[in-house]
Amino acid sequence: MAERTRPESAGSEEKSKPVNEAQIRERTVSSMVSAALLAVLGTLIFAWALRSPDYPWLFAVGALPWGVGLCMFGRALWNYTRG
Repeated sequence: MAERTRPESAGSEEKSKPVNEAQIRERTVSSMVSAALLAVLGTLIFAWALRSPDYPWLFAVGALPWGVGLCMFGRALWNYTRG
């Protein structure tokens, strides 16, 4: 597997620094945990919307964390496997 590099500040003589595989895995897991927490939040909002049918807009509000979490999870997985 090719070693990833990260650009440093513009004034630095060094053009890139290798990124440790453990750091990449840590960031990926962190993003996935955040995505899972957003899914839990969305589930709680959906449950609240089911209990109070007077507020149908709660379903849309519950879909927002689910959508953001899904995008975060997919992007983290894509970057980990392809990047």
